[in-house]
Amino acid sequence: MKEYTLFELIDGLNEHQFTSVDLVHMYLNQIKKYDHYLNSVAELNPDALEIARTLDEERFSKGPRSLLHGIPILIKDNINTVDKMHTTANSLALSDLIAPYEATIVEKLRNAGVIILGKSNLSEFAYFMSYDQMPSGYGSRNGQVKSPYNEKIDPLGSSTGSGVAVAANLICVAIGTETNGSLIAPAYQNSIVSIKPTFGMVSRYGIIPISETQDTAGPMARNVIDCALLLDIIAGDDEKDSYTSEYPSHKQDLINAHKMSVSGRKIGILQFKGHPYNEEETAVLDEAREKFINLGCIVENVEIEPKPLKNDESLLYEFKSGLNQYLQSVSGYTKMKSLKDIIEFNQLDPERRLKYGQSILIAAEKTSGDLKDPNYLEIRKRLLQEAILLDNIMNEKQYDTLISTHWAGYAPIAGNPSICVPGKPLTDLNPISVVFVGKKWEDSVLISIAHAYEEATHHRIPPILK
Repeated sequence: MKEYTLFELIDGLNEHQFTSVDLVHMYLNQIKKYDHYLNSVAELNPDALEIARTLDEERFSKGPRSLLHGIPILIKDNINTVDKMHTTANSLALSDLIAPYEATIVEKLRNAGVIILGKSNLSEFAYFMSYDQMPSGYGSRNGQVKSPYNEKIDPLGSSTGSGVAVAANLICVAIGTETNGSLIAPAYQNSIVSIKPTFGMVSRYGIIPISETQDTAGPMARNVIDCALLLDIIAGDDEKDSYTSEYPSHKQDLINAHKMSVSGRKIGILQFKGHPYNEEETAVLDEAREKFINLGCIVENVEIEPKPLKNDESLLYEFKSGLNQYLQSVSGYTKMKSLKDIIEFNQLDPERRLKYGQSILIAAEKTSGDLKDPNYLEIRKRLLQEAILLDNIMNEKQYDTLISTHWAGYAPIAGNPSICVPGKPLTDLNPISVVFVGKKWEDSVLISIAHAYEEATHHRIPPILK
């Protein structure tokens, strides 16, 4: 089946080449045909066709609500929806949860006329469950997500279902979430594009949390423009998420960001001291350098001494605090009332529920879960001092972006935006992408630069599906 871009779907709907009902049928057929193997979709919305019919009628009678009116998408199964779908984080512990309130981003999507076709699988509790070799994309409720390119390729991160579904053309665009790389990593491994927006640009209200200071939702697609279109819908301030209060003074034109010229932009190519770059990585960065110089950019090498940036300690506190608050907010709609309840539930049937253990959950429960705890505050303060390294370099040297063939913890911890774009055609077992990190609240600049690279290279090729 053709890999449609969002603009192709938008134009087709506007020109009456097809309807939203047609699109829902098309993607449902793709899911039925291929997802029995990929396992990227957790649950389908039983009302999707009826919603599509209603939106088709509205388009003809009143016109579209937004550019994405009548477009089906998938959202990660840690995001609340008020419908007949569950919100489970791919855990049997939450398999009874049908949320009593919607995530703010879901309200924004529905108000824009977007059709939520279903929920995508993820690593259980967004890959914050066990230190004991738990594979990415695995959860006790729905099992293992697999790469559409080759089952030997790790789908990586926690937004694996969203990434795989987009890569396999089971959907045009999807929503994932990130705490520590879970938008960028699955995009990297599945040869697609993802934007991790500036922290505070997208509300987290109604999303099962890990970290109050790092979590964000973001778009996943097969090109930069499609990601920007979806990000434009979900971005915005929300009184239910105080971290978004800065957004109004930093509002950006995301839809037209790709039209901005990159001539004169200053780009730093990150070199991690001590990292042995292989020939392929070097070739990808050399090509990027050449393309940007041809576009009129200033390109320089930037070498840094990488630090481990282990933020597990701070996340353990935040996870306990955030999850317990979330469970209180859905009280009466799941039997789980606390992290302790989930741990005890899992222990009742370890063969099904604890295939890879729950050492992270246990470690989190052992903390105070108090974000005013002096120990937590000291850990977070020390971490931030290390994580702002890239931000400091960009501000000091006036770089518009730093690029690399690796992602690191700096941007997620410090709140900088990142974009992942394929750096080569994925024809082997070694995905390589280029990761762009930008200055906070300069997402539109980052989008323009990543789009220029994408247009100059066009590396992505679709997988051959079974």
